[in-house]
Amino acid sequence: MSQEIEYNFTEEYQNEEKQCQHCDSFLEEGRKCFCSELNIDVPPTGHCDFFRSRD
Repeated sequence: MSQEIEYNFTEEYQNEEKQCQHCDSFLEEGRKCFCSELNIDVPPTGHCDFFRSRD
């Protein structure tokens, strides 16, 4: 039996420091942006509960 994981994804997050583009799961190839944690395409300005800063 599989379980759905809650990640509360927001496409336009106001706090720029915590946007997808600054997360260690964020991958960008050309115009395509992808989250390796969620395995979905994401906008660079998004945010979810799995955010981990690259720093």
